[in-house]
Amino acid sequence: MRAAVVLRYLAFAVLLCGAELTSRPTVLWHGMGDTCCFPFSMGAIKGLIQTVLPGTYVYSVEIGGNIISDELQGFISNVNNQVDFVCQTVKADPNLQGGFNAVGFSQGGQFLRAYVERCNDPPVFNLVSIGGQHQGVADIPDCTSVNSTMCSLVEELLAFGAYSSIAQDNVVQAQYFKDPLDIPTYLKANRFLPDINNERTAKNGTYKKHLTSLNALVLAQFEYDTVVVPRESEWFGRYENGNVNKLLTMEETIEYQQDWIGLKTLNDAGKIHFLSIPGNHMQLTMDWFTKNICRPFLA
Repeated sequence: MRAAVVLRYLAFAVLLCGAELTSRPTVLWHGMGDTCCFPFSMGAIKGLIQTVLPGTYVYSVEIGGNIISDELQGFISNVNNQVDFVCQTVKADPNLQGGFNAVGFSQGGQFLRAYVERCNDPPVFNLVSIGGQHQGVADIPDCTSVNSTMCSLVEELLAFGAYSSIAQDNVVQAQYFKDPLDIPTYLKANRFLPDINNERTAKNGTYKKHLTSLNALVLAQFEYDTVVVPRESEWFGRYENGNVNKLLTMEETIEYQQDWIGLKTLNDAGKIHFLSIPGNHMQLTMDWFTKNICRPFLA
């Protein structure tokens, strides 16, 4: 999303969506290797929304107080602490008190879902997940950052094992790593994903109550994603437990059939929207975002 391309699509977006449209506030949460405010990524998305929907308040999540720390904590941090921070920050923002729409990019999609399930005060109306790893990843994505020191640190921490306490406390991607060949260890050791997916024996009824309060859950999957393994995780699909040669759709999983977090309830009500995006992970154009997200779910 370079500057010239962004400007061209901003102009197109105004014509497509119309300046008369209005919207609720929007909260954005970026993905791995990104920040709240890079002008070619989240800054461009924020500008697009505010151009298409004049007057819209957009809050882009920043962890750590500056963009350097924000990028670092996309790799080295405790996800549960991040979600707690966003719950507090959103609740304290007077511009968001009436509720908002939320758009998460890559891991930001599952983190915003954790916000909905655990807090949802103020409430989310439409939750949009673009490339979010909702069933985790069976292979931890490669570190992609201009900061080689940070990537080296991630690699050193992962050398202890993705399910080690040091990795679970410090490596963000380890906290949604799901080894289909070792589900017992995943359920015991993973500090984040089994909880928000209600996979443990004791179910949290609040998670289902909050998620089913959504007007819409939008799940966008990149058609040729090689970063998220399996890419079907972006539509709540996953490998069959104990078998990496068989993929299950969302509807085929026990968590859907027993409605652990309310996916079946939402789907039966026609509130889950499955979208496909051409290209690899986060190869997202402003044109696609304008036509598929802006008008249907933010306006």
